[in-house]
Amino acid sequence: MAEKTFDITKIDKYMQIQKADETGLFWRDACAEPFKTEGLYWFKENKCFERIPKDKLEGLRPGLKELAKCTAGVQLRFKSNTSRICLAISVPPCAPSALMSPVGQKGFDLYVDGVYWSCVQQTDTSSPFVFTIYKSDNFQMHEFTLNFPLYNGVNWLKIGLDEKAILDKPSPRAIKKPIVIYGTSITQGGAASRPGMAFTNIISRKLNVEILNFGFSGNGQNDLKIAEILSEIENPAMIIIDSEANSLSVKAINERVPRFLEILRQKHPCVPILVISKVKYGPRYAAECPVFKEEFKRIVAERIQAGDSNIHFLDGSDFFGPEDEFFDCTTDSAHPNDLGFFRMAKAIIPVIKKLLFL
Repeated sequence: MAEKTFDITKIDKYMQIQKADETGLFWRDACAEPFKTEGLYWFKENKCFERIPKDKLEGLRPGLKELAKCTAGVQLRFKSNTSRICLAISVPPCAPSALMSPVGQKGFDLYVDGVYWSCVQQTDTSSPFVFTIYKSDNFQMHEFTLNFPLYNGVNWLKIGLDEKAILDKPSPRAIKKPIVIYGTSITQGGAASRPGMAFTNIISRKLNVEILNFGFSGNGQNDLKIAEILSEIENPAMIIIDSEANSLSVKAINERVPRFLEILRQKHPCVPILVISKVKYGPRYAAECPVFKEEFKRIVAERIQAGDSNIHFLDGSDFFGPEDEFFDCTTDSAHPNDLGFFRMAKAIIPVIKKLLFL
């Protein structure tokens, strides 16, 4: 006799999905103005929820091509006085992650005036999957930010608002230019419990800045083709490199990283570049090469000595603590949990402020 499936939604009503009442709603395409999609540099050209457009993928490893479809760091921003926000969403099928919650992997979460409100993930194969993510008796204008999935793509998204609601473009960012961040699974957001808790999204929220997240899980290997793609981004506020954790070897670091930095510097001679070493790992990963950080640190020092006055190094091994034991900040002794990502953002934000004279 088959064992009965445990279903918490039948026991706890607060665990139930809030299926939408579509009465009185007007549905809008999330790609249309005045909605503002951020975190996708080429979005205005292709209206596609992919971090790297298809026409730029030639020459990349298959894994990078798949990861480019993930919407890590993507945000939809707008202002409205609606009393309800419903989402009609379609995301591609993806295998469950061993480390991440389904909401962090393939879900959305919503912030209202900078304060977290709710989250959702597609729980069945219905198309569209319709969900109420915001409901209030307050009809005042609010700023809404919807964070996209970290480890999955988005086929399409529609936003349902009150039929007579005002919809307007969001307020301008405090920092006018985007920050570009390149790196690993940690940069992509593994293993945040929900999208808004990835350290890049925390930084975006705290500094009111657009983040272009180019974290590629297991594939932040300082590929020169990626450097060439990133160099196409016009006028970034700064560039952050967080790729130590995926570096293959000392030899690979010395073959790739100096050239990677040079490609970026050729296009952006004055933009601040911040190189971050990886966070402290637990004993599970104690056998990993301990000299990678020193190689990155040396390469940065050599560039400074050669005259690059706006490249900087930040030691990520100091991000966790002293408030917490470092292993309390990770899921698996390597990937940060929400506390770990909060500690990362808390350590990085003052450095960003200093480099951008904020």
